[in-house]
Parts: sequence; C-alpha cells; structure tokens
Amino acid sequence: MHRTLTLVYLLCRTLRYFLNFLVIPDFQAIHHLSSSIFASLFSSNISLTYSDQTINLHGLGITSIESNTFNNYHIPIKTIILSSNSLSDLPNNIFKSFHTTLINLNLQQNKFNSLKKNSFLRHLEQLRILDLSKNEIKEILKEAFIGLKHLDTLILRENQLTYLSYANFIHCRTITTLDLSDNKISMINSNTFHLLNHLKILLLNNNPLGQHLLTNYLLKPLKNLQYLDLENTQLENLSSFLFISNQRLKSIKLRRNSFNSTLKRTFCGTRSLIEIDLVSTNIHSLDICTYHQISSLRHLYLMNNPLDCTCDLFYLKYGDVYRILSIEENQFDQIDIYLDRWISRPELRRHLERAFIHGDLSRLPIDLSSFARCQTPKQWNGYEIDNITGIYSQCRHRWLTIEEECRNYCQLKTSIEFSLRSTSSGFIQYNFYIIGLVICFIL
Repeated sequence: MHRTLTLVYLLCRTLRYFLNFLVIPDFQAIHHLSSSIFASLFSSNISLTYSDQTINLHGLGITSIESNTFNNYHIPIKTIILSSNSLSDLPNNIFKSFHTTLINLNLQQNKFNSLKKNSFLRHLEQLRILDLSKNEIKEILKEAFIGLKHLDTLILRENQLTYLSYANFIHCRTITTLDLSDNKISMINSNTFHLLNHLKILLLNNNPLGQHLLTNYLLKPLKNLQYLDLENTQLENLSSFLFISNQRLKSIKLRRNSFNSTLKRTFCGTRSLIEIDLVSTNIHSLDICTYHQISSLRHLYLMNNPLDCTCDLFYLKYGDVYRILSIEENQFDQIDIYLDRWISRPELRRHLERAFIHGDLSRLPIDLSSFARCQTPKQWNGYEIDNITGIYSQCRHRWLTIEEECRNYCQLKTSIEFSLRSTSSGFIQYNFYIIGLVICFIL
C-alpha cells in the first residue's frame, strides 16, 4: 500500500514537471462559423450545455455565420449565447431549427448598428429574453420586433440610440422589462410607449433626456409600471401630477439630477409609491404636502443634498408618531425619547402598527435615510438627520397644523385654480398641460 502511494506521488510530480513546459496554443478566432465547424464544436461539447439546453458561442471572434449552421440539430435548445463577437447581422431563418423552443437570445457586445435586416428574429414566437446591449444600434424601426409574441425582456442598454419614434415597441406588447439605459436619447415621441400596458420596469438612466420629454401623456400607457429609473438624465424639474396614470408605481430613481425646485405636486396621485431616490439631486427642501398625501411611502433617499432641516422635513418621519403618542399615551416628557429612537423601540412600533390597523394612522413614518445631512439651519450644519435631537419641542406646534393644511393639496381642481390665479392681469392664459391632465384623468 505504501509503495503504491509512493508511486502515485512520483507520477504526479513527473506530470507536473512536464506541464510546466507545455505550451498551450493561442486562441484562434472563428471568423466564419460554418455547419462543419459548429459540428466539431458540438461533438466535443464545447458549445453545448445539455443540462440547461444551451448553445454557448461567447467570445469566439465570429464575424459571420452560415445560414445552414444549425439546420441539422433538432435538440430543444432554449438559450443561444453569441455575445462578445463581431456580428453585424445574421442570416434569415438562422434559428429555424429552434423557433419553437428558443427562449433566451444573447447578442450582447457585437457590432449591430441597425435592425433593418431583422428576419432572423421573425417567427421566434417563444422568445422571452432578447439582449442587444453593448452594440452600435442607432435607430429602431417599429417593424424590428414583429413576430416576438411572447417577449418579456428587451435589453438595449449601451447602444447609440438618440431618438425613440412613434410606437417603437408596438410589436412588443407583452414585455415587462425594457432597458434603454446608457444611450444618447434626447428625443422621445409622445406615443413611443403606446400599448405597453404590461411594462413593469423601465430603465432610462444615463440618457440626456432633459425635463421636457417626460410628460403624463408619454407615461400614460404604462398602467402596470412598478419601477422607473431616471438617474442622471439631466432633469431640472418635473411637472405636477406626472405619474398620476401609473397607479402601480412603487419605486422611482431620480439620483444624480439637478433640480431647481421642490418638485411641487410631482408625485401627487401616485398612491402605491414605496420609495423615491433623490440622492445627489440638489434638493434643499421638500414639498411637504405632496409626500404627506402618499400613504404608502416608506423611504426617501436624501443623501448628498444641501438639506434645509425644517420642521416640515421632520414631520414626514415624526409628525404622525407624535400625534399618536400624544393621544394614546399623554406622556409628553417621554415623546422626545421616542421620536429620536423610534426605529429601535419595539413598544413604539406596537403603537404605530396598532394605530395603522385601526385607521388612526394614515401612514407609517417615512425613513429619510440615515446618512442624509443638514446644510441649514446653521446649528445643524453637517449633522446627520438621525443625530438631531429636540425635534419635539421645536416642531410640535407646526406639526399640528400640517394635517389640515395638506388635506386637499393633491386634488386636480386645486392645481387648476392655482394655475388660473397665477395668470398675468389683462390676459387669460390657459394652462394646456393641466387641462390635458384632467382629460387624461377622466379618460
């Protein structure tokens, strides 16, 4: 037994010695993929993964593929990966053998600059995921996705798109995720998202959109939208009632824009919002009544902003807590302790949850993000929001007035009256945008 182990050890040492001198040949790119070359890859299992029924041709330097490459294979392939090659187009019917089984097609990081020659996508009726990210696509025609009847996810991230035209995605009515991030989009037709009423996730981040492209009319078709990413899109303001048609919207990401206002009434009517990301947006103050009216709101991310830490700001976190404690407990000497530590106090949590269930509390406190810091007033400059004490004694009188002040703030009628009052004397200037909102709301 000992002799056998010694022999195995010596053989391993010898093999390791020769491997040190073994030169592995450099990778040879397959510029033109033919049926014979694919057959050799297939037979050696290099390109096929049986467990998940995948053909993986990632990073092989392919610039073209023969139309009959896959004709002799009738395995129910679900995924084809052609990422990190140099493809600029594909032959018609290249995926004919898999048209009833193909679910995932990955064409990421190639050299497609257009989808005019898009016949290779036709008849892929079962396709669920199409990844065209990191290509050079400059335009999309509405005919590009004809035949993709069950497409769920369309990824167009990191292309060269500058304009989205009328009903660009009219043949993608089933998609739930649309990724248009990291392009150069500066123009969007108001009917671009027409009929996309199944869309749940829309990513427009890192595009030079500007504030004028985002309108209620553009977003109106997105009845099931849940997540909207508008990070770094050169926004300076957002109009009132912008998301009033998106009644299932839960999360909006607006970080790395530079707003020159408090976004008055922007989120009015969005009754399902849970979180709003306003990190690094130059926000000084918040339109208190807008956020007060969103009973579902739980998180406001406010880091890296020059915040004016007024009683209105702290009301979003503490105001209703104070009201419930003062009614139920009448222990004013302890309220400051509760207010400063409400997250970590289980007894306060029980008060809040009970009040919310009974309907005495219209919403739970909003988390203003722990690392957000105050710029003003002077005595709190540089302080994190969670480290500021004595809120109750300074703000209790103001907090008692906010409930009544905000009661009808997010009604459309109020917005119209405000618009008419602000018209210049001698002239009647109709606010067509607000009138459009009313029409959209009625319809």
